[in-house]
Amino acid sequence: MVRPTPLHKHPGFNVRLGFVPLLDSAPLIVARELGLFDAEGLDVELVREGSWASLRDKVSFGLLDGGHMLAPMPLSMSLATDRPKVPVVVGMVLSRNGNGITLSARLHHELTHSATDLENPIATARALIRVARGRGEPIRLASVAPWSSHDLQLRDWLASAGPDAEKHVQIIPVSPIQMVDAFRSNTIEGCCVGEPWNSLLEYEKLGHILHSGHQIWQNAPEKVLGMRADWTEQHNVMHRHLLRALLAACQWLDNPHNHRLLRDILARPEYLGEQINVLDNHPYSLFHPRLHQHFFRHSANFPWLSQAHWLATRLTLRGQLGPVDGAMVRQVVRPDLFRNAAASMGIDAPVIDSKTEGRHQLPFTLSGRYGPVDVASDRLLGEHLHDWLADNPMATPNKEASRTKTATKSRPQ
Repeated sequence: MVRPTPLHKHPGFNVRLGFVPLLDSAPLIVARELGLFDAEGLDVELVREGSWASLRDKVSFGLLDGGHMLAPMPLSMSLATDRPKVPVVVGMVLSRNGNGITLSARLHHELTHSATDLENPIATARALIRVARGRGEPIRLASVAPWSSHDLQLRDWLASAGPDAEKHVQIIPVSPIQMVDAFRSNTIEGCCVGEPWNSLLEYEKLGHILHSGHQIWQNAPEKVLGMRADWTEQHNVMHRHLLRALLAACQWLDNPHNHRLLRDILARPEYLGEQINVLDNHPYSLFHPRLHQHFFRHSANFPWLSQAHWLATRLTLRGQLGPVDGAMVRQVVRPDLFRNAAASMGIDAPVIDSKTEGRHQLPFTLSGRYGPVDVASDRLLGEHLHDWLADNPMATPNKEASRTKTATKSRPQ
């Protein structure tokens, strides 16, 4: 049973964590409101930020110790080539999936009447480019930040239409909390954003969810706990307690019986705000089934090195990072820290740090320290595979990876 927040809060070890008001900030919010941080001896201050750039900058300048971060964000901060590096450590994934590619009602109508299979992301990407060519001008879409999973998923979807597809689309950054206004003002005709903003756009009849991020990369790591590396080194014991509290919160979040209370908590003005109250009238309330968002099941919290490396290759492809090797990824993503915290709670984890991304179209099992461990599917759009075995000599042997070099290839037809 989750213990309630104490009426008289006891002072603990102070930590300042930032978050952006999205549904997947819930692990931090729940851990605070249900007393899970308190139970670990932590006094956590949650700081709401209006954009990912603001959160990044405050962590960079030491105004925050860490926080709820986009999965590519710690890589971008730690391995930056266009700004001073700020080493960040990832000890756990906070959530998987939850992004949607939502188009304006008008643009969605055009695709609906173009004889396109709307369930096929490659077909819809090609149809979108045909619409842009017919107009003779780019279609303006939005992602939440250039170095976000949303941006990478949006660009991977568009790229599936052909090598020149992005010439017919303009992608601009728009903060999640400004996405509804951007649709309403016709500034953009589509976006890739996290919840609850896709559902709110549908509820307001401003747009329709065309695809989920899950269709681009099944069960992609969406948000992670990113902490300044210097903070983690100085406070390694407290970092373990932080991971423990958030793991307990993620377990709680995957229980549907808790979602009514969750909605009441998130609707508070200091969190997501009362705007989510309208989702009481939405058929799916907080969790849209098309978006497959979850927080704990199928080893959701394990930070895979192979997934981080796949994200790094996408950032490199988009010119946002230089070449990234295994040793560089290991500086940022720390499965060892996760295993330590999880084991102290009786939670098992895979014994390997990497796997072949894209190979698994259904959940599967791997060996854990204490027995079989359930792992989510990881299929990639276009049937791609990403094989990776860290080139660090201390890397954990991975029988799934075929060679010791990175290879991205198409699955044989």
